[in-house]
Amino acid sequence: MFAVGVALAVAVLLGRLLSNRLGVPDAAVYVLIGAAAGLLPGLGRPELSPELVLLLFLPPLLYYAAFFSDPRETVDHLVPVIGQAFGLVLATAAAAAATLLALFPDVGWAAAIAFGAAIAPPDPVAATTVLQKAGAPSRLVTVLEGEGLVNDGVALSLFAMAVASVGTQQSAGSATVGALVEVGGGIGAGLLVGFAVTWLRGRIRDGPSHVVLSLVTPFIAFVPAYLLHASGVLATVTAAVWQSTRGRGLVAPTARVQTETFWRVLNTLLVALLFVLLGIQVPAMVEVVNDYSVATLALASLALVTVTVLVRMGWALFIQPVLARLPSREEAVVSMPRAERLVLGWCGPRGPVSLAVIMSIPVLTPSGAPFPRRDLLLFLTMVIVLATLVGQVMPLSALLRRLRLSPGERERTEGLRARRATVDAALRELDGMTAEERRDTAGTEAMRQVFELRRDRLRGLLDNESDGRADTEAPEDDQALRLRLLRAERDALHRLYGRGEISGRTNLEISQELDLDETRLRGGH
Repeated sequence: MFAVGVALAVAVLLGRLLSNRLGVPDAAVYVLIGAAAGLLPGLGRPELSPELVLLLFLPPLLYYAAFFSDPRETVDHLVPVIGQAFGLVLATAAAAAATLLALFPDVGWAAAIAFGAAIAPPDPVAATTVLQKAGAPSRLVTVLEGEGLVNDGVALSLFAMAVASVGTQQSAGSATVGALVEVGGGIGAGLLVGFAVTWLRGRIRDGPSHVVLSLVTPFIAFVPAYLLHASGVLATVTAAVWQSTRGRGLVAPTARVQTETFWRVLNTLLVALLFVLLGIQVPAMVEVVNDYSVATLALASLALVTVTVLVRMGWALFIQPVLARLPSREEAVVSMPRAERLVLGWCGPRGPVSLAVIMSIPVLTPSGAPFPRRDLLLFLTMVIVLATLVGQVMPLSALLRRLRLSPGERERTEGLRARRATVDAALRELDGMTAEERRDTAGTEAMRQVFELRRDRLRGLLDNESDGRADTEAPEDDQALRLRLLRAERDALHRLYGRGEISGRTNLEISQELDLDETRLRGGH
């Protein structure tokens, strides 16, 4: 067991280094390293039980994705988000299930739909990371992130109902009731947990306790809902969104920095560990599918990868324009240009959620029979994840350059304008303090010079349409004054976000910078 733990740690570190050096998606490197580790003599292969994957990996992965999303921007882009998250997930699941049944009829509709639901939701993280680095329009990133916020819940609710139907006979009425219980129970449980945790966060003062509370939140949302046959996915996502919108302001800046840093590290480790563990299973999966010919496996893999890619591409190019014409609030309708829809359709890599879901398929059905072709479904999912991660993410930057997609001037300078607004707010606060005290103290004058220098640099950067932030730090001998100015900056930032003048991403980025400033001023306490 010790050797397995060491091998996992080495694989995670090595995969991170290689992916950064080679420019290959992390997940692909992790799986290949895990597969190589699985071939080492004397190294045991850890068995991944479905319950372990479902209850250990899935809740924190879902919580992280939902917590760092922006529900307001999701609402602003409601039509494309809902179309991608609901209609596209159902269309992909149906198309994948039909393709699987055409190749392997004995799988049965219920198991085929479970497989289709598992591979239906794409993972936006890998694609949005590339889009942000390449300078794509923020609307693309927003739609992808909003889609990722909802599509996991839709897909996993469909998956749970399909798995429960394998080997049993369910009427349409009972299936409908089950769906209502899944959705309504999941959202209700999530709201209850979100409200309770928000109440607790408002009464906790030390940072480590906030970290621990945030760590257990996805599990206390997911597990009870799952045991009560409600949607643990929707419960976790709902609790995370509630925390993101209601609970973040209750936490002191130092605790926010600690908690958000912890979650970024944890998410990276969980994703890496999941893919490495999957890679270690690859030799065993290959052995299990030895009964199938290479031609059969290749045909099935090619057909399913093609279907998942083409369905998404067709939806983005042809269905989204139709949805944009539906009656709706004007601000909720986004008519995306064809070039943006093409990129949206291409950004469909499958990721850790698909793996965690497919690995949670039970070995036995509710009737006690073996789950139809479970090992084959795991193998095909692994192929689809790797093929889409490598085949769709790596050419993404070149596709953006080819289509000449880039953000407009207002979007490029959004962060600079927000930072300048916070600096102006701090200077107004200084002027107000000087007027109240009827004198200029040495600390006030020094601080005014610091902020004026920062404002001048931001003005120059805006004139040059480049990005950056002044690195000048406030003197540390006047902590109370600097903290007051930080509050003024933070209030100005909140007003900008509340009026919709900046995006949630810019708001979070600058808010974290202000939190770091306050953490340094307080000495990390």
